Amino acid sequence: MKNTCFLFSLFLSLYGIAQDNDKVNKKAVKRLRSDLTILASDQMKGREPGTMGEIKARDYISERMKEIGLEPKGSNGFVQAFPYFENVKQGANQTKLSLNNKPMKLYQDFYPVSLSSNGMLSDVPVISILNGIHSPNFSYSDYDNLDIDVNGYIVQLDLYTPSTIDFEVPDLVSRVIEARDRGAVALLLYSSQKEFQLPAINFKRIQSIGIPVLVLRNSIFTKVPANFIENATLSVSQYEVTEMAHNVIGFIDNDAETTVVISGHYDHLGYGGEGSMYKGPRKIHNGADDNASGTAGVLELAHYFKNNKITEQNNFLFIAFSAEEKGLLGSNYFVKNPTFALDKFNFVINMDMIGRMEQGMPLTIEGLGSSLVWEPSIKGLAWQTFPLTLKSREDGPSDHAPFYAVGIPALHFWTGKHDDYHKPSDDVEKINFEAESKIISFIEMFVMSMDEKGKVDIHKRENK
Repeated sequence: MKNTCFLFSLFLSLYGIAQDNDKVNKKAVKRLRSDLTILASDQMKGREPGTMGEIKARDYISERMKEIGLEPKGSNGFVQAFPYFENVKQGANQTKLSLNNKPMKLYQDFYPVSLSSNGMLSDVPVISILNGIHSPNFSYSDYDNLDIDVNGYIVQLDLYTPSTIDFEVPDLVSRVIEARDRGAVALLLYSSQKEFQLPAINFKRIQSIGIPVLVLRNSIFTKVPANFIENATLSVSQYEVTEMAHNVIGFIDNDAETTVVISGHYDHLGYGGEGSMYKGPRKIHNGADDNASGTAGVLELAHYFKNNKITEQNNFLFIAFSAEEKGLLGSNYFVKNPTFALDKFNFVINMDMIGRMEQGMPLTIEGLGSSLVWEPSIKGLAWQTFPLTLKSREDGPSDHAPFYAVGIPALHFWTGKHDDYHKPSDDVEKINFEAESKIISFIEMFVMSMDEKGKVDIHKRENK
């Protein structure tokens, strides 16, 4: 059982760390090396959410939390499963297009966009509306200039804006909605200029406007000239694909009024794909620094607070988030579906990429703007082992940001990007375990120094 003589133990703890903060904790290094090596191994296949690699990593982290002695605080044991939208697919042989009775090839010649609804149309006349621009404030309208009624027609619309137009034209959504509201039953979008960037071919969600919307690629006009499209038969059948990802959550109950969250994401990019900086053939991205290093840090801090023989004035919630690489999905899901009352949270410590510190490099701490107590508290620590770079940015691109958004002070710890970022070369042999152990010691020291200060107040900037 932990010693309840808190103040005396805290004094001894802080004094010891302050005196020996340059000393490497060899046992901590051994644990960090073991956890990180397993999480960043090929058997985890890059820990991409929704894959068996993520499941293996999830189970490993759950077992480690159990081994440490944490209480499960997921929705099912240590695990909080959540759905996310991975992509949009087309129904097999159901999304089709024929122009002037000539069949076109999906993706090679055309594709639906995220604005498209599902539907079928047979042998409907096509009418061109040039650029589909309607801007009454500038006394300009392609519809009025051409004196065309598009009601009941499939509308062909050129996305390129002519250089003769000297005002800001409506965006794509506005032009598509204008055509729909005038009675168009579908839209065929194209660009008369090859260098123009067409709407995205890959997307994760459908944002239907109520009629089919297709993009015509330039290859289509070798089969049917743009100026001679007379009729179209089309069908669109697209659907959203959902996957399941998994947060892993453990708890130390000190019977306190408030709880400190210590987090880091464990997912990575799998074999690459979206987000990868690697241009070679398909290859496992092990993500040793990003972010097996932070996940190992979460487990090491859990070990420390479970075994330090001190009853802190905060409880501790340890969270290994998934789907951070897909847009902070795991942390956003957690704050919207918490397994622990958010109003009991004191503050958040998040770690993302803390494994590549070298001699003279700083530890960057972001989020100082989330509370006015952070800067004086950090600067008041007796720490000289490595320099610190302090930044006020509260909403940086990691899992602390969703907590700040709901009014919880949050800090983010990292050592910066490197040439192996989001590449297969971010591997375990490049991790500096001794330096990471010192970062963990610093965080231990900082959290302990905050323990006697009570509830940390949120600071919201006026322009937020």
